[in-house]
Amino acid sequence: MEKQDSKKIHADLLSKLVAYPVLHAMVSSNGPQHIEKQPPEQFLAYLSRAVAGQQLSVTAAKTIWHRVEAQSQQGGLDALLVDEHYDTLRSCGLSNAKVKTLLGINHALKEGIICPSVHQSDDAQFITEQLVQLWGVGQWTAEMALMFFFAHPDVWSDGDLALKRGLERMAEQQGVSADEILQSVTPYRTYFALHVWEVMDAELMKED
Repeated sequence: MEKQDSKKIHADLLSKLVAYPVLHAMVSSNGPQHIEKQPPEQFLAYLSRAVAGQQLSVTAAKTIWHRVEAQSQQGGLDALLVDEHYDTLRSCGLSNAKVKTLLGINHALKEGIICPSVHQSDDAQFITEQLVQLWGVGQWTAEMALMFFFAHPDVWSDGDLALKRGLERMAEQQGVSADEILQSVTPYRTYFALHVWEVMDAELMKED
């Protein structure tokens, strides 16, 4: 996948939304969004941290992951995520299910169960299939990896509550269906998702 030109994509997205003034104004106000593909050697850390932080507050997730990182200082994360360190991982605040998932991810990467070619692939379905075969890794986790690790430009997560609420609200404001909006922003649904999250986050901060 070639490096993406955020400014060009932003301009293309705006051109796709000319017929939808509410959405056009939102994207224009937010400005260009950026995603960058991560190197393969960081995949274990990315995916493990994503799983460790599931269904937790941002603060709790950071605290637990900092403990995991501290335990991995000597031998590295791949040496920590093995059966013999199960109790150590539990002491970091990880649940039994999350420890099982992290050990499985590490094993799958070491043994080639996750095909190494995912790092050269642009096929979102193939990457998703490689990830969700692992115990404890679901569709949402795979979609977030596609967006934020693999930097795939055209991913939408129906299972993300903030995206769902944001899209429904915008569709109502614009007087069109949610499906019509998603069709209009293809092949840049990932970038559109970043805009939706930005708006939803801003509204949450206002409520606080």
